[in-house]
Amino acid sequence: MNRRRVLANILCAVALCAVSPVLAESQLKPAQPETVGISPERLQRLTETFEAEVNKGAIPGAVIMVARKGKIAYVKAFGFQDREKQVPMTTDSIFRIASMSKPFTSVAVMMLVEQGKIMLTDPVSAYLPQLKGLQVGVEKPDANGKPELTLEPARNEATIQDLLRHTSGLIYGGRGTTAVHKLYPAGSTPAATGMTGAEFLDRLSGLPLLYQPGTVWDYGFGLDIAGLVIEQIGGEPLGRHLTRALDPSISRSDCTAWRQF
Repeated sequence: MNRRRVLANILCAVALCAVSPVLAESQLKPAQPETVGISPERLQRLTETFEAEVNKGAIPGAVIMVARKGKIAYVKAFGFQDREKQVPMTTDSIFRIASMSKPFTSVAVMMLVEQGKIMLTDPVSAYLPQLKGLQVGVEKPDANGKPELTLEPARNEATIQDLLRHTSGLIYGGRGTTAVHKLYPAGSTPAATGMTGAEFLDRLSGLPLLYQPGTVWDYGFGLDIAGLVIEQIGGEPLGRHLTRALDPSISRSDCTAWRQF
């Protein structure tokens, strides 16, 4: 199995995690683990591990599914949907799972890396020039001893790798009390702010970073910007790109499923 296929399989696995298991079961057929190259003994370790986590109260419950080669090799429910009411977990329990666009986008970036269309060490501004020359916001005491926001040049530019690992210096507004936090949009995505991607880039281009790129992990807009990088490289909306990444046989003109993203 080549690396592109592995990455595509990872993307599919993330997709399965983001939907109800009953939906995934309706699309995939069950199979004995060994027929798809999976060890039943090692799957038993999953069972033992999650049963132990439930029994010691570390988690209330879980649903685990392992699929390979278009077949479901393992699916099992553990614990409870509601521990206090003793409502058991089932394989069609519905979960709220947030931030699934982040692993989708990350895998899509790595597929572009594999195709030689992008390098992890590339500066973000090579694709989005609006973000070139960003400065870093630093709070220093003024003459009266009160914190004052000053700007310092970034020692280096944020890279694609920084976007993927949340070390770009870009942050979310509303997740801190610094002067820089107060400047950032409070929404967790550009769409939540009511701005288009282009408008969002223009907004960020006028804001300082909270940290020097590559120095500090902080949850922020890095993966949103990575999605805009993908759009810039591919010349198509991110959702359409992700749909075709799942199934390369889908043409741009024939791709309608992207509207679901």
